[in-house]
Amino acid sequence: MVRYSILRGFYDLEKTIGCGGFAKVKLATHIATGSKVAIKIMEKSCLGKDLPRVKLELKALKTLSHKHICKLYQVLETETHFFIVTEYCAGGELFDHIVEQNRLSEHDSRKFFRQILSAVAYLHSLGYAHRDLKPENILLSSDRSLRLIDFGLCAKPDGGIQTQLTTACGSPAYAAPELVMGKSYRGSEADVWSMGVLLYALLTGTLPFDDTKIDALYKKILSGKYYEPLFLSKASRNLIKSMLQVDPKERITISKLSSHAWITASGILDPVSFREAENNQSKDEECIELMANNQKTSPEAIWDELKNPKYDYNTATYFILRHRRELGLPLRLNPYPCNNNNNNVAVKLRSKVRETLQENNEVIPTVIITPISGKTAGIRKTKKRIRSPVLEPDVVQIPVKKIKKTPTPDVVKPRTPDLKHAKPTTPGSARRVLGTIERSLHRVRHVLTPKKAPNENKPQPTILTCKDLCNVSSTEYKDPELVINQLSEALEKKGIPCERDGFCLRGKVEPNVTRRLNGCSFELEICYLPSLDLHTKVSSNKESTPTKSILKNSNFSPNVRKVLFPVVKLATATVGIRRKRLKGDSWCYKTVLEEILALTAIDLKQPQPFESAV
Repeated sequence: MVRYSILRGFYDLEKTIGCGGFAKVKLATHIATGSKVAIKIMEKSCLGKDLPRVKLELKALKTLSHKHICKLYQVLETETHFFIVTEYCAGGELFDHIVEQNRLSEHDSRKFFRQILSAVAYLHSLGYAHRDLKPENILLSSDRSLRLIDFGLCAKPDGGIQTQLTTACGSPAYAAPELVMGKSYRGSEADVWSMGVLLYALLTGTLPFDDTKIDALYKKILSGKYYEPLFLSKASRNLIKSMLQVDPKERITISKLSSHAWITASGILDPVSFREAENNQSKDEECIELMANNQKTSPEAIWDELKNPKYDYNTATYFILRHRRELGLPLRLNPYPCNNNNNNVAVKLRSKVRETLQENNEVIPTVIITPISGKTAGIRKTKKRIRSPVLEPDVVQIPVKKIKKTPTPDVVKPRTPDLKHAKPTTPGSARRVLGTIERSLHRVRHVLTPKKAPNENKPQPTILTCKDLCNVSSTEYKDPELVINQLSEALEKKGIPCERDGFCLRGKVEPNVTRRLNGCSFELEICYLPSLDLHTKVSSNKESTPTKSILKNSNFSPNVRKVLFPVVKLATATVGIRRKRLKGDSWCYKTVLEEILALTAIDLKQPQPFESAV
């Protein structure tokens, strides 16, 4: 069922794939082509002072046209909402890809960084500065190439890219020193610094400057000192160092960066092109001919409308067809209405989709309206709704994972249904779940029984190692029962319902319109930490120690880890709080957890937090 009448007959909305402070992103199907798109839906009443940002983003997206920048297809506006239809990137965020891989190889990092550099160089050549470059704002498409998104903070000064800017914006961990100090800056130089942080994250799986306290983070950024892992090549270190220069005048420029030895692999690859772009006004005869035949008009009339894009449904159809042809996919086009009032054409279109599904023995959508001998009758099916009325081969990019018939000998099987008789392949919606289960089995093995005494039924806090110190805050106390009681009281003071399971607290925050929070659920776990003074032995540089990462830091071999991090003695171990977002809006999670942990810190006599990132 379509919730927004303006989309009826044009797009079929599916699941929510993203959520922000004042917008949500829906996966949808472009009915005329059967291709998947992403629709960003914003309610005007919630925008407030952010309305100029939305208009700036739309202006930039209509101007930019590059293969590594997310493509704008259509813009719809009503009295209450904005609808921005863009290219759908099936691979998700680059951030999640780094987390899954722990860290990328130098070859893969170079491949991705060249694409990022190509997009940023193109932006700068047109006078734009992005000002919010980070892995969360870079998506992977179905063909595993990158797409730059989120131009709400971009700037295009009237005097050109070298004009000084004064607005401090972006993410603190990726902000250049001149922004931290509140000085005027050039957008191009600030983007180069952010790219240096991004390349460091690709190669190491960590952030060069990371701290839970914003003041401490800014001091690290202003010092320009960061840890360089030994596995980094000399060329990688030199390139990162050239971008992470505190003085912007000494920072490498985009033009020199595009032909750097590390970028070109010492001359094997070509320098990155500045204007590697496609023209919105380029004419594709095959696509225009298909649209003309579909609409019973001449190709000239279609091209007269498309050569100056209006970003309406015709524009979206043309861009999608052109993209399909570039990927080598077959071009198909069903009849579609020219306006929202043409319901008869919409009925015929859904009938055409039904026939296609029946021919391919595919699942029929929940509601299909089919013309019958000059009359139309509503036929309601109670079968499961499929994600898309037409299967889309170009977006299926997750390989089928086979379930092993016999588990490895060293894995203790949890009490779950036997997977021995499961089918060798699983539906796409379950692949990620099974992958997560398989990747987590080694953790389950250590959590189930080994740490407990044979006759002990009372639950005990988890004992962490150096690898697990991610999203963890330490306390001054040795008694985990005292800490979890303080947490329970803090949650009650905030009016957040919670459930206790052993030494875990699970809370849920309902949406709050006045505070612009979309709601979330989270988990707080009481755990034992290793001795804090052992971490000072890790770095040979006394002035800078490697920061803990939001991206799974694991640089030590098992033998070295045993020496540096011996078995924790529970009688003297420090008690910590590990936090995790289970579901919902990430901004709401960060806001609420900061307030809860701050309130708890007061009750626990100001404990010092561990270095980690939310």
